[in-house]
Amino acid sequence: MFNAEKQNDLAKAIQSNFPIDPRPYAVLAKQIGSDEEEIIAQIKEWKDQCLLREVSAVMEGSVLGYDSALVCARIPKESLDRVTDIISEHPTVTHMYERRHHFNLWFTIATPGDMILEKHIELLQNLTGAERFYLLRRTLTFKIGITFDLISKKNSTKKVKLNHSIPPIKINQENMRIIRVIQKDLPIMSRPFKTLAEENDLYERDVIQFLKENVGKTVRRYVATFRHRNLGVKANGMVVWNISKDELEEKGQYLAHFPEVSHCYARTSFPDFPYSLYSMVHASTREELGDITRTIASGLDCDNYLIMESTKEFKKCRLRYFLPELEIWWENHVKLIA
Repeated sequence: MFNAEKQNDLAKAIQSNFPIDPRPYAVLAKQIGSDEEEIIAQIKEWKDQCLLREVSAVMEGSVLGYDSALVCARIPKESLDRVTDIISEHPTVTHMYERRHHFNLWFTIATPGDMILEKHIELLQNLTGAERFYLLRRTLTFKIGITFDLISKKNSTKKVKLNHSIPPIKINQENMRIIRVIQKDLPIMSRPFKTLAEENDLYERDVIQFLKENVGKTVRRYVATFRHRNLGVKANGMVVWNISKDELEEKGQYLAHFPEVSHCYARTSFPDFPYSLYSMVHASTREELGDITRTIASGLDCDNYLIMESTKEFKKCRLRYFLPELEIWWENHVKLIA
């Protein structure tokens, strides 16, 4: 089996640039000086240990015609489990947490443009009886992505140039089928794309060609995702900053350069929550999280910020596009409040 250094090399490789090849594990073996069987065995071991979540495509939602938002609400403690049970059933609610703040419920949601996101929020509000859901739309993107170092137990994501001018893709039945398939977890075997394709009545060559043509475009990236808490990266905070509109670009670019920051966005705000710059900061301990945040705050020259740690995870999954389940959910629930 691999030593710690070689494990780390493999983990970094599959988190940053998973090979799009008929035999990707053989390609990885050449990259790190191993053989295909050892690579497959190591990845299977990570899966068995619940360290590796999945290998799949991360899509660029806006290019696919989807609208998305971060949503927050103030929910009484005694109602929180009931409310989150209802919201969790929504197929395209992906991340949902309780956080230490009077706005204690936070979740992300996305819908196809023609389904109108606000209508889904209104329906969820009626179904849960929540006083109000606040939509916090992304206005600028400075950094997306996460790469965990298995040795240091830290996020080591580097800032990369983002492509903000990706043309919308014309969706037809064929590429919709491929998009649905590449969002599934890749099998751990010698010819995984072949197995994935044939299980879904597609050809391996078509799946690989689509990925090669669209990674960095419609497919934001094709990578492995680890369960960071299981790796020992246990202190993670959504750190929000009150930054003036004319400083957002400069401050966002600065914040994105920190390797401990995996995601960095500008978002809309509202009077009771005036924070406009959002970042996800990862550390091994709460003390380290605080130290990193104070260092960032000093560089930003900003003392108006909040570290919002999650106290409970209600749902966490990757967003899947073109799910038939979404229309079914809508039809089944909209009549409940008609």
